[in-house]
Amino acid sequence: MVLFDRFVSRGTGEQKGKPFLSNPYAKLVSELDAVIKKAKEQYQGDGKTIDDFARTLKGLCKSRYGEAAQGQPPMKAEAHFFLSEDRMSAFACLFPPKNGGDEITLEGFMEDLHYEGIRYGILQEEIQKELMGGRFRLFPVARGRLPQGGEDGKVTELFRRRKNMHMEVQNENEVDFGQEIPLQPIRKGTPICLIRLPRAGTDGTDVTGQTLPSPPVVDAQVPQGENTEIGKGGQALMASVDGILYIENDLFCIHEQKVIDGDLDQFQGKLRISGNLYIGGNVDGGVDVSASGDIVINGKIGQAQVTSTGGTIRVQQGIYGVDGKTTLAAARQIQSPVIERADVHAGASIIAETILNSTIRCGGQVYVMSGRGMIADSQIQAEGSISCLRIGNLAGGRCRFSVGYPLDVPESWKKLKDELSDAQSAIEKLWELISGLRKKGFRITDDEKVLLEQLVEQRGLYFAKRDALTAELKCYDKVLDKKSMGKIRCEKLYPSLEVQIGRHVEEITSVEELCNIHAGENKILLK
Repeated sequence: MVLFDRFVSRGTGEQKGKPFLSNPYAKLVSELDAVIKKAKEQYQGDGKTIDDFARTLKGLCKSRYGEAAQGQPPMKAEAHFFLSEDRMSAFACLFPPKNGGDEITLEGFMEDLHYEGIRYGILQEEIQKELMGGRFRLFPVARGRLPQGGEDGKVTELFRRRKNMHMEVQNENEVDFGQEIPLQPIRKGTPICLIRLPRAGTDGTDVTGQTLPSPPVVDAQVPQGENTEIGKGGQALMASVDGILYIENDLFCIHEQKVIDGDLDQFQGKLRISGNLYIGGNVDGGVDVSASGDIVINGKIGQAQVTSTGGTIRVQQGIYGVDGKTTLAAARQIQSPVIERADVHAGASIIAETILNSTIRCGGQVYVMSGRGMIADSQIQAEGSISCLRIGNLAGGRCRFSVGYPLDVPESWKKLKDELSDAQSAIEKLWELISGLRKKGFRITDDEKVLLEQLVEQRGLYFAKRDALTAELKCYDKVLDKKSMGKIRCEKLYPSLEVQIGRHVEEITSVEELCNIHAGENKILLK
């Protein structure tokens, strides 16, 4: 029989049948005090939580055991729970059964725990052990996990902070190192700073399952400037070119002196080279590169501006640009297996395997005859001809080609035609207004007379503009009327394609094969 099922009966000389309220309750309170004292000794770091729990328990004891047991129905054992103020601990206290009630089971206890919202850090073994102990028990049932702080990033500089020394360049590619100035020469790939990456902490969890975020960590402030890059898994600031290391605006920068062997994907500002330029990797990140000679890029071009003012550009692995942010211009030829989403201008010719979503201006031939040999969704102006295996693709789209004339002629001709049409439309509107006012005869007011004079003056200006545009347009007509050798050749054509050769414009909206598009007999022929 459990302690609280025992009721002491003894003769006291008092009236027969009077219940003894004080003894069982007094023993219960005494035992509860002992349990609380033992728990505080055993769990010394939880003293405040146990004291807070104790006040609640004494109130529960009074309501449960304060009345006489006689005549009361059986009451099963109960588990009561309490959370610490920071929700990092949960304690339980077992109340024994009353009047022959049932003991609490492990399954019932765990179910009560679940419905109280205590879901994390459950002390399963301790709970089972305490339940087997019987009698009054006060013990922890769950412990949360505190968040663990991380580690901020840190930079260790390996070179001295010397200011930039602007050197006179001799013979376009040499530097006089004989000057009495402190220089810090550095080779491409040399670490400038070591970077300790931030280490994030570990989030904690309270006993209710709520996440306790760990304190945020701070990235290392890397002094990355011109011609430097992050390397070695983000753990070092590296020199991206050979040159002279200096500090500017608290950033490590390198004044370039030689050809670039690696990528140009974090270059700050503009790169200007006199002579030929070889780049061993990719060009991206909004880089602006210009050389007076040939440019050979062994990797890819992404978002960049690349200009050869006197030579050829060869891109070994293709141009994969960003609309409106990737441009290439070469005085002579441009070679690339892929030209995608780029604006390209070549003075002589363009050789590629695929041209997609691009704008091409070429002073000679556009040749796309190897690999896929495809041109799709692109606008091309070529003074010579365009040769490819395929125009368009199954998904549809639109290409616009202009061939056989100087690059500015078709575009200027179309612009003049639009301006002439606008001028003629304005003249017609002025005629209507002038005619309406003149019909009033002597009934016209003074204000209307002033307006009429202004309209007549405007009409005269538009007449002069129309005559000037007409004369200019005739000059372009003479150029466009000359027989053009420009052609568009392809084995397969998917619609649609707008072709302009001279003053003739044709919209091709059907699938065609073995096309040899050229101007003849005052129209555009497909074969």
